[in-house]
Amino acid sequence: MPTQWTFAAVLAVVFAAAMFLAKQFLGEGVKHLGQRFWPKVFRSRRRTLGKRDLSRYADGAEAHNNHALGFLANTKVTVSDVYVPLQHEVDGRREDIYGSIRTQARMVVLGAAGAGKSMLLKNSMVKWAKEPDAFDRVPIFVELFRRNRGEDSLFDLVADALKRGGVKKPERFLERALEDGLLSVFFDGFDEIVTDRRVEVTQELKQFAEKWPDCQIIVTCRDAVYDFDLRPDFDHEVRVAGFDDAAIRRFLGLWFKSKQRDDARYEVEQMMAGLRASPAIMRLARTPLLLTMIASLHDADPGLGPMLPSSRTEFYEMAVMHLLRRDSQLGRSRALATYKAGHKLMALRAIAVQAQGAVAPGTDRRTLSEGELLTNITRVLGRFNLEPTHATAMLEEIVDRSGLLVKVDEGNLLYEFPHLTLQEYLAAMELADSPERLLELYTGNPARWRETVKLWCGGANRDCTAFVERIFAGEERGKLLALECLAEARQIDEGLAGKVLDHFEAALGRGTDADHLVAAALGTVAADPGPRGAALLARLRQAASNHDELAMRALAASRLRAAVETLSDLANGSPAARTALRSTGELAIPVLAERARAGSLDAADDIAAVGTASAGLALAELLGDDRGVAVRAAWHLAVLVNNPDIEEELYRTEPGTVPAPRYDWLWSPFNQDEPEAINQIMGRVGYLIDKFGAEAIPASLGRIDPRLAMPIGVRGATLTFDGSRLEQLDSQIVKFARSPRPAVPDRRRIITLSDIGYAEQPDEARRDANLVFEGAGVPALYRNLLDTLPVPVLIAIAGRLSGPGLRADTAHWETVNENPREPSIVRPLAWATLTTLVLGSYLVGVARAAGTAFGWWQGGPLWLGWTTAIAAVAAVLSFGTFILSSEFDRVERVVVAVSPNGDADDLTMWATTGCFVVSAPGAGVFSLSAFAGWLGYSMALSAVIAWTAVTVVLHWVRYRRQREIDNPFRELRKLDESLMRVRSTVISGRDVNC
Repeated sequence: MPTQWTFAAVLAVVFAAAMFLAKQFLGEGVKHLGQRFWPKVFRSRRRTLGKRDLSRYADGAEAHNNHALGFLANTKVTVSDVYVPLQHEVDGRREDIYGSIRTQARMVVLGAAGAGKSMLLKNSMVKWAKEPDAFDRVPIFVELFRRNRGEDSLFDLVADALKRGGVKKPERFLERALEDGLLSVFFDGFDEIVTDRRVEVTQELKQFAEKWPDCQIIVTCRDAVYDFDLRPDFDHEVRVAGFDDAAIRRFLGLWFKSKQRDDARYEVEQMMAGLRASPAIMRLARTPLLLTMIASLHDADPGLGPMLPSSRTEFYEMAVMHLLRRDSQLGRSRALATYKAGHKLMALRAIAVQAQGAVAPGTDRRTLSEGELLTNITRVLGRFNLEPTHATAMLEEIVDRSGLLVKVDEGNLLYEFPHLTLQEYLAAMELADSPERLLELYTGNPARWRETVKLWCGGANRDCTAFVERIFAGEERGKLLALECLAEARQIDEGLAGKVLDHFEAALGRGTDADHLVAAALGTVAADPGPRGAALLARLRQAASNHDELAMRALAASRLRAAVETLSDLANGSPAARTALRSTGELAIPVLAERARAGSLDAADDIAAVGTASAGLALAELLGDDRGVAVRAAWHLAVLVNNPDIEEELYRTEPGTVPAPRYDWLWSPFNQDEPEAINQIMGRVGYLIDKFGAEAIPASLGRIDPRLAMPIGVRGATLTFDGSRLEQLDSQIVKFARSPRPAVPDRRRIITLSDIGYAEQPDEARRDANLVFEGAGVPALYRNLLDTLPVPVLIAIAGRLSGPGLRADTAHWETVNENPREPSIVRPLAWATLTTLVLGSYLVGVARAAGTAFGWWQGGPLWLGWTTAIAAVAAVLSFGTFILSSEFDRVERVVVAVSPNGDADDLTMWATTGCFVVSAPGAGVFSLSAFAGWLGYSMALSAVIAWTAVTVVLHWVRYRRQREIDNPFRELRKLDESLMRVRSTVISGRDVNC
């Protein structure tokens, strides 16, 4: 019978085995996690925001998500619901502006008034606030106009921004965080610095950048007034491009969706049709601020009829009067709107002129104290025979009911207009009858009054000839302003107009930093339906025919059909004409589609660059044959389908129009209930890429939708992967991982080492995964598709292919989105019964054998006890030697010395296996003897048979359930759920390089 020592010996053996397995399988993981994350945790707690401060600041940053519309009272939008990523132009291509900003430590973001510069930064704050732990830097949004009052330094403004965000005593860590590069500072509105402090603040920004070189700093400024003052410290500038047709459509879709409109699609189509019918309005809609106004005013006054007015000035007039008259127009109580809209408008105009600095040059161009506001309102009240006591009530009504003034500082009672452009418009209207006064103000401070001058020309109901002529007589920037005024003015002498146009037409082809402004202004003038516009259009067409690039850009800016036709004729032999044609957006699609059907691959590329739903449909119509154009269209659709607007449009396409052969199974996981049109289109896309894709890959291609890249790439790699060719790569990847050779078969070593290397060098891990595919003979087509997938997914594919194999077929893909229940009960029970049956019986048998050998637990022949015990001990020692030889070179050398073939692994593993085989029969006999002693032979034998049967049944059930669950595509998808959705970018992300 067993004694207490018997049970102690069994328990000790089991405990030792468990500790050994825990060390092998968990020890390195715990050590790696500690080495990777503990320094970051310790460092972050000392040098940046604490956990509570970070949480409060994230909550404060989310406040940027509620953005008040300065032209609709008490109306806010949720930034994340309507934000459309801004773009810039690079060599004729449009790219997400984040790509340029995120990779630079110093950047100046330039753009016109209302181009979305501030919203770009606010959206970045919102994105960070939703997932602060995902980013290495903490963004701080600083409004530079706050530097106009007081003597606070930029450091103080950064600290103040943190305080307003809920951080207590940021001075504790701010300097160290800036020094360590843990912050991204967004200085917004460099153009809003008053003239008297412009030089001072410029120097402060440069000093700030020099003092903290590792800190990312972004500055925004209007392009028309930026003189490159911040160079060379800020030697990278990026200019925000106006919305293209795709961005306009995307914004309108998001806008009406945020309003929860059932007919959102109809509203978008109605507005897009109206915009296309009016080139003048379409030009305005390319500015995010004005597009927001168009959508807002359309929303406030829907229905049939012509679109809104075609000039900025008329838009602002309509928006302001809508706000001032809204209560009375909606039939609300007269108690809400005591004062006449016209009286409030005159007060606002007087206030705007003072805010612009007309009363006291050098004052803040944004904020005014309550006392200054009341003084202006009192002066206006006297004109209408109203007592000064009404001033406070009128101010409250303007603030509360119209929203045209907002309180920005409760403590100091400071107010400002919700958007600088509204202030500039109201100032222009106040000076409508004072051109000499406006000219004097512009001459004294051109940067501050430039926009006001243009709005004055657009809104003044008088002849602007003398005014514009005096501006044109100044320096080159003044001449450019005169051209812009010509595009806005209602009345101007044709002689002066000709003189201004002659000046800029003579300068065509010279190339200056202001070319984009010149092209926009010339295009606006050329689009005028009168004789002046027609004559300029003819001259620009002639200049474009002579290969003048600025003339081509001006033609594109006009958005006239005749201009599009001219650019189309030139596009075959002129890259500049192609770029200009592409910038006209949906207007160019018909002529581009015609050229593509004639066999032009460039035309297919240009359709894709338009990037709208209409462009997606045009590309789908090119999939009909197996020629290069169809394959090129397939590649572009594989990228464009990432856009939800384009995907939705493809859903609505008439079915049955896409020819076979197709891979209809490709899209079936994502569209089982809707019409099958998109399944046919994407099935055709997949077939063309798989069969002919290598023949017509575009030179510049975006991110392939993973719903196409994964199935085609994995399926193709599975069919072509030759693992026997990987031996030569082994040593290179071992060196990369900087790790000892793991004790796994050579073909699995690749994934093991790449996974180790990925933790510190993801780019290198991607390279090595690609080397695996290339070395195994996977064609370049499939390698390119796989390379678009995230690194963890790429490594997993390489590991499965180079190790146990990857069997992936179309049936697996069709169930990739299904999530069958895991056998959470059956699986552990099955393994528990097997472990108990095998390992438990073996350990009990070895213990009984040892007891028999040493005489303290007799249970069988003495020779069998000694044989079993010695063989079991030898198996443990052999396996221990195997582990030690993998960890220590000295042990490995000793084993190699005694190994017949010089391989330590072979000797130790064969010794372990042999000793286990020798000990197993005896352990079985002794374990049965032990169980018989406890239960009796018949009962013990029955228990073993029953336990074995239960184990077999459980594993059979587990195997059947696991076959339903096992899906290589589903496993890859779970490594990165973003594979099935489009991700957004944030400026202060991980890939900022200083």
